[in-house]
Amino acid sequence: MSNIFIVGTRAQLIKVAPVIYFFEKEQLPVTFILTGQHRDTMQDLIDEFKIKTCPIHLIPNNKEHSNILALLSWFPKIFKLLINFLRKYENANVFVHGDTLTTLASALSAKLTNNKVIHLESGLTSKKLLNPFPEEMIRRIVFRTTDIACCPTQKDFDHIKKHYTKTAALNTFGNTIIDSINLLKINKSNISESQASIVVSIHRFQNIYNKERLSEISKMLNTLSEKYILNFVLHPATEKKLKKFNLFNDLKNNKRINLLPRMTYQHFLTLALDSNVVITDGGSNQEELAFFGHPTVILRDYTERQDGIGYNAVLINKTPDLTNFIINQEFIKLKHDKITINKSPSQTITNYFK
Repeated sequence: MSNIFIVGTRAQLIKVAPVIYFFEKEQLPVTFILTGQHRDTMQDLIDEFKIKTCPIHLIPNNKEHSNILALLSWFPKIFKLLINFLRKYENANVFVHGDTLTTLASALSAKLTNNKVIHLESGLTSKKLLNPFPEEMIRRIVFRTTDIACCPTQKDFDHIKKHYTKTAALNTFGNTIIDSINLLKINKSNISESQASIVVSIHRFQNIYNKERLSEISKMLNTLSEKYILNFVLHPATEKKLKKFNLFNDLKNNKRINLLPRMTYQHFLTLALDSNVVITDGGSNQEELAFFGHPTVILRDYTERQDGIGYNAVLINKTPDLTNFIINQEFIKLKHDKITINKSPSQTITNYFK
């Protein structure tokens, strides 16, 4: 039986890498495909996780797609290449992850070529069709193509069993990002918190593609910098929008705001845990910081993930409210101890297919 893992983004690779690691450890056959949706630091992540299987780049020397027009031109190209590649197989296990355009292209192409769709991190839903956009729409389409749904929580498992009765469901009792943290031996106890610092990571469509919204966020960051050193880790799309809307230089000239490029996973997580609080709109950040019980503010109205909500994480979408929350140091009550996990989600998935 062929096991084909299709990955497009950094966040996907971080979560799929431990599954590939355990498949390799159990000597199960692995084919590893990169679609090129993200390019920056992907090889660094492969090296970090010590993945032995050489990835197949469907589009060699491909540039990263960091805006909507580039993604729209890339999508039909990668969709055709995936169909041509998967036609060589029949009834193979095609592992797709999450809710990106790579997920959509991979799931549809696997279905059209008579292969099985194995959806990692399945069953998540915000119950709001257009929020987050386009992730929620992608998930709902992928659910309908899925043969085996690997669900990180009982809630996600129950959602699949109730609404997609023809789909087999596996409860993995946690997100595979837990294994990513353990494999890289990232331990909060070895990290001493800096004084008065915030890590910021923002890239969602709702936050960066609207000039007024991004201006509000930039104003908020400048205000917070009066009391905190800010480490703003820039996604390529975020940097482009800041420059397009003439907001980049204002942040760059602020000596208390460090504009940082994307970095290795281990480096980023160490930086995040070394801060007082993290402001993010990313689901992966929410999950990994929940594991550490690290104070996290999620710049969104809704989230499809329950990790850390009401524990170490809080949803605040209005920038004035978020500013007051930070200035008044209300985030301190979000600080908790690291969660103890006895099961390995990636090992659970591997055992299922073994």
